[in-house]
Amino acid sequence: MTAGETGRMHYGWVVVGVMFVAQMLAIGTTSYGFALLVKPISAEFGLPRADVNLGLMILLIGMAIASPLVGKLLDRIPGRIMVALGAVLFGLGAVSIALAKSLWVMAAAAFFLLALGTAILGPLAAATLTSRWFDEGRGRALGVVSVATSAGGFALMPVMALMVEQLGWRTALAALGLLVTLLVGGLALFFIREPARASAPGTPQPAVDPDARWTAKRLLRTADFWLIALAVGLLFAVDQALLASLVAYGTDLGFSLAASAMLVSAISISAIVGKLVVGSLADRVDLRWLFVVLAVMTELFLAILLAQPGYVMLMAASLIVGAAVGGSSPLWASFIAARFGLASYGGVMGLMVMIQVPLTLTALRYIGHVYDVDRSYSAALVAFMVVVAIAALVILPVRLRRAAAETPASPLEHQAA
Repeated sequence: MTAGETGRMHYGWVVVGVMFVAQMLAIGTTSYGFALLVKPISAEFGLPRADVNLGLMILLIGMAIASPLVGKLLDRIPGRIMVALGAVLFGLGAVSIALAKSLWVMAAAAFFLLALGTAILGPLAAATLTSRWFDEGRGRALGVVSVATSAGGFALMPVMALMVEQLGWRTALAALGLLVTLLVGGLALFFIREPARASAPGTPQPAVDPDARWTAKRLLRTADFWLIALAVGLLFAVDQALLASLVAYGTDLGFSLAASAMLVSAISISAIVGKLVVGSLADRVDLRWLFVVLAVMTELFLAILLAQPGYVMLMAASLIVGAAVGGSSPLWASFIAARFGLASYGGVMGLMVMIQVPLTLTALRYIGHVYDVDRSYSAALVAFMVVVAIAALVILPVRLRRAAAETPASPLEHQAA
């Protein structure tokens, strides 16, 4: 590593720090903080809680639709401008929702402003900007920055809960929106920089040209794009469905609500460790087989759920699978960099998000439907075991780095060329 690289790599951690704060506040306020708004919004508007929950779906759908555009812009516009813009949009969305008296206005603000702002400040931008700064140790850096989404739940939830209780949900949401605009926007403008990408003579070159551009049309005609998007998307979908149902599953077995909620907390804590460990391993281990290991861990968890074990066994299984749940995020980011390079990194990830979100929504709907019909999750758990096995098989043909240079291109790639 040259002296210049040392300085560049060192400054990359500053960018990681800024994106850590951005994700922690944005995801903490929305994905985690939404749970604190359900009861007060339900009471104020006289809505069933199921209808209030549509607000989170509107946000997720808006983020999915915006992700391809956000990814493409991240590849073309300086990161500091994009993150500052995201902070402004997030603040406008939060304040608009806080001031709105109409549910339609709230929905529009969530879809057009808050969703776009969250997409820019979330994992998509964090992984894109982090990957630009790190050649060696990229997986470790991605693991660290991905911890921010978990930290948002731990660090921001208690603060937001106190604010909602003392100030009301509208004032709390507006204040957090303004905080994101001022703090994250300021940090972005002052501290986010673009790296100078120059390879020293004699440096081994990856099979994928980091400066190669990938258009959406070319990606959609490339087999590896679909293999990675589907494999990771299927694993994400199963993970989210299990997390959403685990508390209900625990109470069905006779455990208390608090004890069942602790299972989710155990997964969240273990996920932080998983992000750091898997991120570091991604720099040393074949990404495909690392993915298979995460899939096997998920399969074991599903098998244990099917057996309806005692609480101690269930807690131990939750701690183990949490590492897989957390590790899948930096692993996905590493796959994109290893296969498609850096020039179109944001566009690739953004397009994959749009494909993956429908899988997650389908899994969430499916597991709830199975329980409503059978009064049991067993059929869904068996189906998810099949899905995870398919995901593990789908990832294996993906061509990465040196292997990519030695393996003939797929027929789809020949067409794309």
